[in-house]
Formats: sequence, structure tokens, C-alpha cells
Amino acid sequence: MNTKAVHFRSISGSTPLEGTLRKAVKVLAFYNIPHLVCGGFAVQEHGYARFTGDVDLIVPNVAEAREKLLISGFKENPGSSMTVTDRRTKAEIDLLPGGGKVGPGPLNLPRPTVVSEEPQILTLEKLLETKLSSYMGTPTGRARDLGDVVELIKINSLPREFPVDAQVKISYQKIWDDLVVESLW
Repeated sequence: MNTKAVHFRSISGSTPLEGTLRKAVKVLAFYNIPHLVCGGFAVQEHGYARFTGDVDLIVPNVAEAREKLLISGFKENPGSSMTVTDRRTKAEIDLLPGGGKVGPGPLNLPRPTVVSEEPQILTLEKLLETKLSSYMGTPTGRARDLGDVVELIKINSLPREFPVDAQVKISYQKIWDDLVVESLW
């Protein structure tokens, strides 16, 4: 885990999220289910200290992962087939379909392949791609994804030619160009 992200979670009071994440990935590993951590937790791990109230996990089969978490002590969320709650911390885990979509953006979510008891954080490249795709599909509803991309570009001093998927590259480069123009003011 990124030490700055761990420190941020400590001072922001969101340390229980890390415990919930670790508990969930151990359950998934026990049942031989690969995972990838995305969302706000992954954003923190890549350097942008922003608050998140849940854990987002990409899994190959949402129904199977949900079932295994439920029989291992997590609580069902009525009305949601993709979310479970840690009974102790009350933190939610959103399960997302690897290789599938959760919105109208151009890209599918990456497919997790690694089974591990340690959290497998989405690479910065894949995180930017998923955030950009989500934002492009629902710009108003996913404005936070745009903000995450902006902050990740700045904090990581990413180049304009950072290797993101061609379907989101124009959006990435426009954001990058806008940041350069803003810095000239």
C-alpha cells in the first residue's frame, strides 16, 4: 500500500475501508476469485488524497463473488445485486463486472486475472481509462471521475502522450491541454 494513501486514510478516518478491503480480498482469494481494486481507493493509492466511502472491486463474476462474500460474513444490501456491506465497519463493497460495463462509456472494465490475498490495485493507466470512459458515458453524473483524472494527471506529472486506450485518448489529451492552458494564467 502507498504510505501516503495509508496516512491519508488514517487522518481522514477512513482506515476501516482498508480493513474491509483486506478482509474481502482474502475471502475472494480463498475461493480462487481474482480481483482488481478501482474507484476512490485506487485513486488514493496513485497519489490523489481524496475521500471515498466505499471499496470498488472488479471481479470476473459479480454474482459468484457476492455469494462468497455473503457466506463469509458480509451483509446483503437489499435492492442491490452488486453491493455487500462489512458488518463490522459498515463499509460497502461495490462489485463490478470484469470485462463488462456498468455505464454507457466506450470501454469495458479490465478483466482481473490475479488471485491474491493482497489488494491488486488497478494500474494508473487502467484507472485513468476507466475513469475517462465512465465520465464520457455520463458526464454530469460522473463529474467526480473527471476530477480524479485531472488530479491524477497533476499529481503524477503525466505526459500528454501517456499510453491510454485510443477510445479515451482524445479526452485525456484535451484535459491535459486544458491543464497546460490554465497553468499559463
